[in-house]
Amino acid sequence: MEITIREMHATDAEKFQEAVLESVEHVSPWLAWCTPDYSIEDATAWAESAADTWRNGTDYRFAIEDRDEGRVLGCVGINQVVPQHRIGNLGYWVRRTALNQGVCTRAARLVVDYAFRELNFQRIEIHVHPDNIASNAVAAKLGGRYEGVFLNKLYFNGAATPAKCYAIIPDDYQIPQI
Repeated sequence: MEITIREMHATDAEKFQEAVLESVEHVSPWLAWCTPDYSIEDATAWAESAADTWRNGTDYRFAIEDRDEGRVLGCVGINQVVPQHRIGNLGYWVRRTALNQGVCTRAARLVVDYAFRELNFQRIEIHVHPDNIASNAVAAKLGGRYEGVFLNKLYFNGAATPAKCYAIIPDDYQIPQI
């Protein structure tokens, strides 16, 4: 499957909601917003706010798209930006029908490349719940350097949880072949 990433647009709301609803079973254990009740209003608000967060440099949201079908396969982005230190946090997820095809790793790699080349970031962090095997595997495939478990790094379902933390810096980053 050929993929592309592009800036999220307000017109993506319906396709985005469809991808979210298909993903509830495997994404909701890690991302609290991914529920069977995720509405078109939720998707519209997310997609419409993307332009503002992009413009003010706080959150760069990319739709992952099937190049042939134009179907939204998921989302990858950089948030929690610390401009003075040129640091951002990488997040990613893909819909059920895009699992186990390398889609998430390829899309995340494109965003890391963008962050280093276009945004001049000096560090990309990835924070993953220790039990999230798939997301930990993506971080490792990207060449993320494991830095340890950070206590109370994530807040999920009303509780602080630890996260495995990975970092990617330009000096260490090479584009591995998939």
